[in-house]
Amino acid sequence: MTPGLLLHLSAPQMSWGGPQGGKVRDTRPHPTRSALTGLLAAALGRERGSDLTDLDQLQHTIRVDRPGRRLMDFHTIGGGHPKARNILNANGGRRADAIIFEDWYLHDAAFTAALTGPDHLLAQLAAALTHPVFPLYLGRRACPPDTPVLITHTSDADKALTDLPLHRQPPARATHVDVTFLTEQPPADQPHLPPTRRIQDAPLPGRTWTTRKVWETRHRLPADQCAGTGTSYLRALTHFRTAA
Repeated sequence: MTPGLLLHLSAPQMSWGGPQGGKVRDTRPHPTRSALTGLLAAALGRERGSDLTDLDQLQHTIRVDRPGRRLMDFHTIGGGHPKARNILNANGGRRADAIIFEDWYLHDAAFTAALTGPDHLLAQLAAALTHPVFPLYLGRRACPPDTPVLITHTSDADKALTDLPLHRQPPARATHVDVTFLTEQPPADQPHLPPTRRIQDAPLPGRTWTTRKVWETRHRLPADQCAGTGTSYLRALTHFRTAA
């Protein structure tokens, strides 16, 4: 048994970006390590540029409750006025024309995450997520979570992540559902399984990133574990926590 924290990440929209440039700001299909590190740092009250190396001790496992769908929004900076009235840029000048970005989000997605690591760090994070210093958001400040982020501190994170109610509607005619899990190490029953892919989303000092290995597996879970959305999901979650 491995102790850990269970977090839930759902919102009308969220965005999990990474190293990218240009006018298209994409999102990955699941929470990134850098975004979760930023969320935890906000809860702890860490200022931008703070030392976050203690959070490197955490192992992340992501369960995809609902993958959501990609949604694009235009983000416009400046424009609409004569150049003399446009906003200043970083160099002190003024832009003559508007700059238009494509911002990509995940719409109607939901993820459950298990964080494992040293006991003292988990206890510190549990207290911070219960009473966060800075507001929490899912990738961007325009994406606040629509449920409490911290579910519980559990003595067996792997089992709890598998047993926890799914934030999705039950299928009409099925006894099981296939659910995607993303881990940072191979499954215990397949220790020699090669990683599914490498992702450049592990944060380093100076707002840079390095790559990490990710193993993507699918688990078949009972259909009655699907607890619906909204109030029905929150009730199922409360019942699970009480029973545990």
